Amino acid sequence: MRFLTSLLLLALVFAPNTAQDAQTFTDDLGVRYTVERYMTANYPVALAFAPDGRLFYTEKNTGSVRVVSVEGERQAEPVINLPTSGLAERGMLGIAFDPAYDENGHIWIAHIREATTRDLAAFQVVRFVEDDGIGSDPEVMLSIPLENNALIHHGGNLRFDDEGRLYISVGDQEDAANSQDIATPQGSILRFEVGEDGLIPAGMEDDNPVFAYGFRNPYDFDIDPLTDNLVRIFATENGENCDDEINMVLRGFNYGAGPDYECGGTAAGIDLSFYQPPLLSYTPTEAPTGLAVYGHEAVPEWVGSVFFCTWNSSVLRRVTLNEGRNAVEETADLALGEGVCRIDVAVGPEGGLYMASVGEDGGEIWRVLPG
Repeated sequence: MRFLTSLLLLALVFAPNTAQDAQTFTDDLGVRYTVERYMTANYPVALAFAPDGRLFYTEKNTGSVRVVSVEGERQAEPVINLPTSGLAERGMLGIAFDPAYDENGHIWIAHIREATTRDLAAFQVVRFVEDDGIGSDPEVMLSIPLENNALIHHGGNLRFDDEGRLYISVGDQEDAANSQDIATPQGSILRFEVGEDGLIPAGMEDDNPVFAYGFRNPYDFDIDPLTDNLVRIFATENGENCDDEINMVLRGFNYGAGPDYECGGTAAGIDLSFYQPPLLSYTPTEAPTGLAVYGHEAVPEWVGSVFFCTWNSSVLRRVTLNEGRNAVEETADLALGEGVCRIDVAVGPEGGLYMASVGEDGGEIWRVLPG
């Protein structure tokens, strides 16, 4: 998230949770929707809904996870707080609910653990138990030390597939060579089985968690719910001065980032037989961030569409795919107003789209409600 480095650490006074600034629009498909500010928030990064409809979100700079009731009231105290470095693009990042959450209460987060007198800062995946808004028993499930003290390119989002396998996006952490080295976890999307004794690598090779590689900073991704017989992932990727991308990620493929990258092409010397070109590429860069595949019956016209936010222009873009779900038919930007969709987008239990944003006036969570 190179686009976050210029922001100051935000310390906000929370306002009451009241929907504000409501505006109604109609998109190019004839879908009528209302955009409203749901609540203020302290630099919200990742949004996730519990099976019971509560909204959980991570706060970048505080190391906290927050929870909002179904009625829209934020709990005064954080669910859990972990020692987190919020420098530059570090912070409390992704969040996901365990497939067996109803039985075990497990919530998974990715964050950058702050350095200690003994240990380097590290990219960590932590699992904790949540009960009635209180988190306990945090357990480090994966730790990748920041050997070069990287401040940027951490990725840091999490998803589970229908088989209960965990996927994690990890940026190159300021070393482009990592993207083309499948012996390192950086610059990759990782996959693990979740065993009783921890995470078991389940990538493209035995004992290797790398599922796909060749990424610079894969900020967010979602697993396509409409594809049978294989895992198809849609992911945002942040280039340097060119080629921000939306990628269709498949097991074992190379997505082109690495040393001596050429705009409109790939890194030098890669095996093109395993290269998967992007679905979309943007130059000048837009800094695509949060991404979600829409699958709710509330808006049939949107089902199967890929929605993503852009940091630079705060756009919410809808991508319509072909029947095979491997090519773009069209894209359209939803009218939102300024500064609404900058960090994350998630589908709510009523079929709305919830968006995390941050700017000069502080942090906010917005939502798009159909109808």
